[in-house]
Amino acid sequence: MNCRTLRTSARPFALAAALVVGSVGIAGCSVPGETKREPSKAPPITSEPAPVAESIAKYDALTAELVAALEEKMPGITWAVDDTADMSPAQDGRCMLYLQSMQSSADIVEPSKNFEDLFAAADPVLEKHGFPAFNGIDPVPGGWVVTRSTDAVGATLSIRSKFPAYLELTVPVKSESCDPKEIPAS
Repeated sequence: MNCRTLRTSARPFALAAALVVGSVGIAGCSVPGETKREPSKAPPITSEPAPVAESIAKYDALTAELVAALEEKMPGITWAVDDTADMSPAQDGRCMLYLQSMQSSADIVEPSKNFEDLFAAADPVLEKHGFPAFNGIDPVPGGWVVTRSTDAVGATLSIRSKFPAYLELTVPVKSESCDPKEIPAS
């Protein structure tokens, strides 16, 4: 092969490489009017924790409404109880209530358009219950897609998906003993 043949045969490859590099550069640019979602920031803790029974009633209502909204938005995916409620002291001395977690029947990342449908369904429910909107996905390792929101008491609701998805709610509560026996039987 002579130099002229090499230059001529290299042209299609050079053109293809230029197109790929150009398209990668364009893909990195934002489209006018497009918003980049940032994960919500936890607000300052401005409210005191409530007693265990009161917290369970309040946050179980949030979970029930959220599950209903998600099932309505993604009708082929159901949610069921994954683990029962528990309670234990945190390292900072607070008593933490871990409400029953929920598990989806399928992965939700793709069906929710990378959580966009999840945000559309969940954010109004969060607002109604005093939580900021999810807004975005938290950067976490391991292939998990995670979003979370924290209210003024310090209760944190998180949804994480890597087939299946899990909905978890952790709430600081007022308790002298922080004994799981304080959790009312359901």
